[in-house]
Amino acid sequence: MAVNSFRQDSRQRTNPLIRALAVRTMGCIRVEKITEYLCEPLKDALHDEDPYVRKTAAICVSKLYDIAPDLVEEHEFIDLMVSLLSDGNAMVVANTVAALVEISEIRGSSALSFNSNTVGKVIAAMNESTEWGQVFILDALVTYTPADAREAESIVERVVPRLAHANPAVVLSAVKVVIKFIDYLSSAESIRNWCKKLAPPLVSLMSTEPEI
Repeated sequence: MAVNSFRQDSRQRTNPLIRALAVRTMGCIRVEKITEYLCEPLKDALHDEDPYVRKTAAICVSKLYDIAPDLVEEHEFIDLMVSLLSDGNAMVVANTVAALVEISEIRGSSALSFNSNTVGKVIAAMNESTEWGQVFILDALVTYTPADAREAESIVERVVPRLAHANPAVVLSAVKVVIKFIDYLSSAESIRNWCKKLAPPLVSLMSTEPEI
């Protein structure tokens, strides 16, 4: 009866908050027999017109993978998630990246599938993401291999502004991305210039809490 109530709430058309909460609650019930009833509402939620529902559903997929990975693979949820990397809402993109990173850690192989197009959209989403969303996106970017030196330089240029962020986690994640991608640059002068930009934020971090 509880599951039926949640399924009905997940189809409630007037209030996206109710739809999102229904899917989130079903994902938190860690009972294997219930998870199969979650698949249909979760698929609908990933295609929902409201970004709040989509971003909630993205996190729910990673919870479902933790309980029943075979079910996620069987229903091709990971492919649906990869398509959400091109979503127009920054929070949806950030949550999708976070969920795919978590799934990758559980399965032991990468669930992230970046290409030149999706990388551009994911980087653009950082401008409107929370600081922790930015950390997830930056950490995920490290797994991407650029097509050429030009693309690598473009990514570095767009990530460098994060070096001035107030959150040390964002700064350190940005440093990781820059260090990874300057290896693909062909110009020694460009490499020197980008390395110079890394020094001041790292020195600033050293003057903060000893732990950081």
